[in-house]
Amino acid sequence: MPERKPVEQLYTGTHDLFGAQIGDELGSLDFRLTEDMVERNAWAIDDYNPWYMDDSPFGGRIASPVYLASFDARIFYGYYAYPAGGSLFAQQEFEYFAPIKVGEPYSMSGRLVDIYERRGRTFFKAEMSVRDASGTEVMRMTKVVAAPVQPRENR
Repeated sequence: MPERKPVEQLYTGTHDLFGAQIGDELGSLDFRLTEDMVERNAWAIDDYNPWYMDDSPFGGRIASPVYLASFDARIFYGYYAYPAGGSLFAQQEFEYFAPIKVGEPYSMSGRLVDIYERRGRTFFKAEMSVRDASGTEVMRMTKVVAAPVQPRENR
């Protein structure tokens, strides 16, 4: 079994999370889902919907809607350095306009839309957009990251 890397080595971001500014452009990620990726995800979430495994009314296999939930972490922590005190994914919301099809090219981009403090933590809200090859938005999601893991003491 391969050695598991610490989270700080998984992400390549270089910008200080606590220096974040609303409006920061987090970059983009181009991707194409493969049949193997969709099958591994089906196994991981124990969801073998025939639309993921065989065919769908949308003209081919599609991915589970929650599959892309891990992609936004790559964008968020591909821009921001993982904080020394760790972080928590506090909230995630999805809005789908079309299915994500296996084999089709897509691009996910993100930006920071809000920062607020609550209960000894700083919360960073990012908005991600997924577009197909023609530039049409097929999915939008928001993710809220809270840091540090251990709340700061009230002063």
